[in-house]
Amino acid sequence: MRTLQHVNPSGTRVFFGTLTGGESLHEAFTEIVQTKWIKAATIEMLGGLSEVEFTEYDFVNQSRRPALRFERAMEIVNGHATVSLLDGKPHVHIHLALSFRDPAVPHGIAVIGGHCASARAFAVEYVLTAYDGAPVSRGLDAATGLQLWEMGESV
Repeated sequence: MRTLQHVNPSGTRVFFGTLTGGESLHEAFTEIVQTKWIKAATIEMLGGLSEVEFTEYDFVNQSRRPALRFERAMEIVNGHATVSLLDGKPHVHIHLALSFRDPAVPHGIAVIGGHCASARAFAVEYVLTAYDGAPVSRGLDAATGLQLWEMGESV
């Protein structure tokens, strides 16, 4: 099934910022969007992390698998997040691709990534684009067991 909704924002606001000193990405972004009254946004990020926890969704059993935790210096190869509302509160959904040196892998650089359950910043630069106007909300999708965007129409 496909869904699509034309979200015609009344305006956009773009914020540039940094996170350092072990700041939690989820906590920091949640506080920022609450302070700035943001109900729909995208976030792009790059930089370095000191720790991360990834979770994976088991499509068959519709449950999260045990988390994988990494504590080491890691470079953000690609970082993307969305902000929407879940139960009326801001929900920050982050996916990351990270690299780090590992002599046990070919060429000495390992790449990991996926759904980020938590992460701590060493030095992260981000661009947050807020879409003002109608909020984007999440709700339980019965077919997948996931909290997906609630879109008005099927295409």
